[in-house]
Amino acid sequence: MDMVDSIRSTPVLPGLAPAAVVRGVSYAYGDGANRKVVLENVELVLDPGKFVVLTGHSGAGKTTLLTLIGAIRSLQNGYIDVLGVRLTNDSERQAREVRRRIGFIFQDHNLFGAISVFRTLWLTTELADMPLSRMEAMEKALGILKKLNMSEHLHAFPGELSTGQKQRIAVARALMNDPKLILGDEPTASLDHAASMLVVDLIKEHVLRNSASALIVTHDERIFDFADHIIRLEDGQMVLHK
Repeated sequence: MDMVDSIRSTPVLPGLAPAAVVRGVSYAYGDGANRKVVLENVELVLDPGKFVVLTGHSGAGKTTLLTLIGAIRSLQNGYIDVLGVRLTNDSERQAREVRRRIGFIFQDHNLFGAISVFRTLWLTTELADMPLSRMEAMEKALGILKKLNMSEHLHAFPGELSTGQKQRIAVARALMNDPKLILGDEPTASLDHAASMLVVDLIKEHVLRNSASALIVTHDERIFDFADHIIRLEDGQMVLHK
């Protein structure tokens, strides 16, 4: 199945370039007899305004593909265009530029214990070269946190929060810079149903409001109904399920 044609079968917003285009990407771990191919000639287009779920069994290559698109892992074959920048296997400068413009949500929240929630969110804008005044950053942070039922924790430190609360802060951090591409690796795995729905609703709202794209790696079937497309990785190949 041609994933590029299949996933673009629904209307997209005219005049807007895809957030990401994956062409001929293969990836393997190990050498010789221990070599394992997890991605084989993968093709994918992430169009604006689309919420895409990527699923499959453990070890299928889902996180590998996510980190390749996010310029966290170097390519072995093929190329990926992300937010107008072409990534190849020798483009660290381009990779750094791309990473600053993506909203990442990792399965592990990756918060720094000595930095408050507010400072974490404000620092995110500074690192992305999108400087805001303290008041601007506070207003924006509170707007996002309110939608996650977390506004009362604006000045808390990670050690004062539960695992699920930390994960919601990680989601807020990913959205602080109004990214055109959101990449999530099991973002709802540590959340109960109510919190999961808050997170998915907020990501979906961001995607639609900003003509952004989201690629969410998950086994969480609770969020499948929110997806515009559901892709399953099977034997290194991508199969469109929705």
